[in-house]
Amino acid sequence: MSTLPSEPGALLKPVDVPVLLEDIDGGEKNLLPVTATQQPLRVKVPMWPISDPRPGEPEWLTLFWDEFPVVKDKKWETPVQPEDLILSVPKERLVAGPHQLRYEVTNAFCDMSPSDTLTVSIDLTPPELGADQGRLTVLEDPDEIERDGLTERYLRNHGQRLRTEVARYTTPAVGDRIIYYWDTEPFEKNDVGEFGIDDTGGPFYIDFDGEMIVRFGDGYRYLYYAIKDRAGNLSAFSEPLKLRVSAATRTFPLASIPQAEGRDDDLRLALDDLEPPLLVVVPASAVVYPDERLRVEWGKPGDPGYYSATTGYQGREREFEIPLQNVLAQGALSLEVRFVASGDKRLDYPSPPVNLYISRVSEGLPRVELEGVSNASLELSRAPARIPVKLNTWPLMLEGQLVDIWVTGVLADDNEAEPFQVLKDYVVKTADLSVGIGMGNDVVLPRSFLETLKIDLKFTLHVEVRFFAQGVPVPFPKVSPLLLP
Repeated sequence: MSTLPSEPGALLKPVDVPVLLEDIDGGEKNLLPVTATQQPLRVKVPMWPISDPRPGEPEWLTLFWDEFPVVKDKKWETPVQPEDLILSVPKERLVAGPHQLRYEVTNAFCDMSPSDTLTVSIDLTPPELGADQGRLTVLEDPDEIERDGLTERYLRNHGQRLRTEVARYTTPAVGDRIIYYWDTEPFEKNDVGEFGIDDTGGPFYIDFDGEMIVRFGDGYRYLYYAIKDRAGNLSAFSEPLKLRVSAATRTFPLASIPQAEGRDDDLRLALDDLEPPLLVVVPASAVVYPDERLRVEWGKPGDPGYYSATTGYQGREREFEIPLQNVLAQGALSLEVRFVASGDKRLDYPSPPVNLYISRVSEGLPRVELEGVSNASLELSRAPARIPVKLNTWPLMLEGQLVDIWVTGVLADDNEAEPFQVLKDYVVKTADLSVGIGMGNDVVLPRSFLETLKIDLKFTLHVEVRFFAQGVPVPFPKVSPLLLP
């Protein structure tokens, strides 16, 4: 039976070489990784469309590498099994250059079907370093480093990194990767990063990260690199660049909050005892450079009441006021408080955080008033159609706070009544700050709601105030009068 492709003149599908690297724009196609040249190359031959070997009517396959038969006249007289189509090219054939890989299938009638050709590229030549054995050069203010070493101030003024330039090397290619090292002794091979080359025109820069530099400590350091091409060939190591490093990061003390109590980084602020303004103080022992600015971070971005204080209180450069509404937003919550030193050309330097718990207001909160309540009871028959509800001022009351007032009780059929909302998200106004809420009889409870409740049972007025829009509601004292006929 014929093994020819189903379309006359068509070639059989090419072989598959699983270890080939994925093609990239501008790179060699069908590139073999150099590690794959260290053992026979595994090749998968796709099953041809028509196959019917049987005793006396065999089929043969020959695999060619550069037209040399590396597998010759592999023969079947029974159905071809998938594992029979996994072949190999001898290791000694895997030399540098482009190579042609194809196969032929011949049936019992000597009809031969050739495959399409797969071109395999093998690169065994490592990249060659540039001048001066590829030694790195400092790109920005090299005289300062030569004079002072690599200092904390240098990093501060250069974007928290040391920028170096790679010497122009021979035939850079797309897919090359530069691996760079930061050692305490030459050639310890402590790699700290790598990156790929997309634009072969260069120049190529290595940026040593300031955080990494500080983490590895002070002393003499050796900077060098190697280049690995896409196939995996590694160049020689460049001549090390020797630098003296003294870039240890400053350590800051904790921020001070005079009105808070506690120890070290665990403090508590009682809103009942708060006397505005609340100040956060940067200790005098904190070393701040002349070109740096201080700020205080109250919480973290996204926290209720987060605030960044950037201006000193009454001209005092190390004292910062936290607005009262931002303090109140954290009632019954914990937050982190820190100060930060920053300059125009540097990363922020934060102090360690103080964990501050703020206890919510609990003293001096007014009890809601319902007109007509006397001796803890209300006579329904004497109540007006719209019963005024009033709430006096409270400690730390501010414009913009949100107030909820609602009423609960038991229906005549002994079921719980649906709560009646007297106020929902009422926004405290400037006028309320001096007299309270509802003093103009503009906040009312309809008598019709009370008429649905069971007589001779208590009903309850509830109040909650949010001192900040996203803050935790603070419950005020309840009132539970007895409902009389």
